[in-house]
Amino acid sequence: MWKLDFYILPSKCYRDITEEDVRNLEEKVEYLNRYENLYVPSEIYDIEDQDKITIADFLYNNEQDDLSDYLMEIISKQKMCSDTYHVIAQKAEYGYLPITKCDKTENIAHLCVEQIKDIEMEKCWRINDIVKIKRFYIAKVNEYEIYKNRVEACYPHLVFHEDAFQFAEELGKCIEVVEELTRHLTILNDVGKKLYDYHNKNEKEVLLELSSGYHLECSGKGSKEEKRFNKEMFYDNQKYQLTCNPHTKLYKKRTNQRIYFCWGRDEIENHKVIIVRIGGHWQE
Repeated sequence: MWKLDFYILPSKCYRDITEEDVRNLEEKVEYLNRYENLYVPSEIYDIEDQDKITIADFLYNNEQDDLSDYLMEIISKQKMCSDTYHVIAQKAEYGYLPITKCDKTENIAHLCVEQIKDIEMEKCWRINDIVKIKRFYIAKVNEYEIYKNRVEACYPHLVFHEDAFQFAEELGKCIEVVEELTRHLTILNDVGKKLYDYHNKNEKEVLLELSSGYHLECSGKGSKEEKRFNKEMFYDNQKYQLTCNPHTKLYKKRTNQRIYFCWGRDEIENHKVIIVRIGGHWQE
């Protein structure tokens, strides 16, 4: 299971921290400790905020009160690390946990965790910040095997067939297509099932909206494709026959770089979209 290391950031103004801020921080700390790795850099105790107050002052000295005691109870239970924030910023993969929303700067906003719950919208999923951060990193990998091992963390509303990446090399070099591959899977994850439900399972309408609204080149069933693009899938000790005619096309309409998928089955993870084959034109 792919886990990221997250680091708590110092606050820009400790006196502005509210009880709601600390409650929200506690919820995120519990989540990150359960599913990822969370650390407090020891350097945090030496960094002054805009009022020349350090977190050590706020937690233990003149600024101490009920609110700081609450924060201290959270911070003191976390794993410490000796890496400075400069060293952390040189790492290949990492994330930040701000104490308040105001503690992130523009240059690191894409690596900061504020929202930890997916929100179900009318036509899409608003994905939590941890998934967004992991998508940022998965779009940089240069090997399909690494990509394959990370998809469940980045696309929680998709199901991947065990053979989905068998022909992935047909897309070309991973490093050259990884951003486009990530864009397609992100759209299918975030809006695929929602659009399918919204359009009452009318595939033609869904594919039209994917094309016009999300700039995703895609096709459905052709006149001779129904028997050609089928795939067996085992799930929960049961065998299912999937029809996999819908497919997206990377970059342009006429391309052999494709992602074949199935709109899902009620019996397989509550009808999530199933990614069946990533690669070239399906010749079987």
